[in-house]
Amino acid sequence: MRIAVLMTGLTAYQDTCFRALSDLGDELLLVHPDSMAYAPFDKSRFAHSLQRHVWATMPGPEVLQPLVERFAPDVVIMWSWDGKGYRAVMRSQRDRALRVMFTSNFWHGSAKQWAGLLAHHVYVDPLFECAWVPGERAERFARRIGFGGGDIIRGANSADTELFDRGPRDADELAERRRFLFTGRLIWHKAPAELAEAYRRYRATTEQPWGLDVAGGGPLAGAFEGIDGVRLLGFVQPEQLAELMHTSSCLILPSHIEWYGVVVHEAAAAGLPLICSDGVGAVPHLLQDNFNGWTVPAGDVDELAEAMARMSALGAKRLGEMSDGSRALGSRLSPQIWARNLHEELERQVRKRAGNRR
Repeated sequence: MRIAVLMTGLTAYQDTCFRALSDLGDELLLVHPDSMAYAPFDKSRFAHSLQRHVWATMPGPEVLQPLVERFAPDVVIMWSWDGKGYRAVMRSQRDRALRVMFTSNFWHGSAKQWAGLLAHHVYVDPLFECAWVPGERAERFARRIGFGGGDIIRGANSADTELFDRGPRDADELAERRRFLFTGRLIWHKAPAELAEAYRRYRATTEQPWGLDVAGGGPLAGAFEGIDGVRLLGFVQPEQLAELMHTSSCLILPSHIEWYGVVVHEAAAAGLPLICSDGVGAVPHLLQDNFNGWTVPAGDVDELAEAMARMSALGAKRLGEMSDGSRALGSRLSPQIWARNLHEELERQVRKRAGNRR
């Protein structure tokens, strides 16, 4: 198949997944910005074999429509439902290609979501035939804006598991690391200020507190300044992040809103116990309370500090069991599984579409 993908950002793990899709014989055109705010991935590591159109400012219809028409796709996938140029492409491909919306949104009642719910007959239905979602929360949102169960492709996000999975962790080694790890952009919805305050309280009430590594950049980095035990590392490339995960004892992701959170899959593959907020979309798939970690209420600083204290008080045996639990849950998806699923589901949807048009 020939698949055009219109993206609002490209991460290293997504590039790895698209490379796996290309390995199945699909021809790809990736249209994406040249950078993401506070996430300067090393683009030299991206697959050079994939056809791309990289932009600094989103092109208009006069650029995008001829570009996609020359590629002659069987499928066009668009990130979300916004962007004048991208929407024009989807309209122009109505009689030519299967049109798919990627969405990781889950319902939280924003003005944009209410607009989509109230106006999906005008704003969503004319542009898309299928929705591609990472998990059950996003699927519920897709159904809410008009997609039926037969119009939904699941499993839209996967970590680069080969990079992060180095096999079972030694329980004693895991316990000896004595470090929490947070990784993500230091912006409001990731809750860095709440994490900083929770860690300050945890450290004040724990006799032998673990350290905290903060891997990421952004405007709220100052929340961690002056707190003992914190190492501010800035943005790290995926290879460095994999090393950090193997020198840590637990991942913390306390986000207010995290549409999915592939970092949770990366940490699970690396065998880390997890502490995540209930605002993280990946939680239903990758975190089972008391099996491989705990879920805490988003924004609740006291609950987060208490979970850190519980985690750091565990012995090696229990930490090892949680590590094995994370690896078991993380093994459900990989770039190869991701690619096979997407390839076969798109083939099925294309056949269904052809049958409906006879």
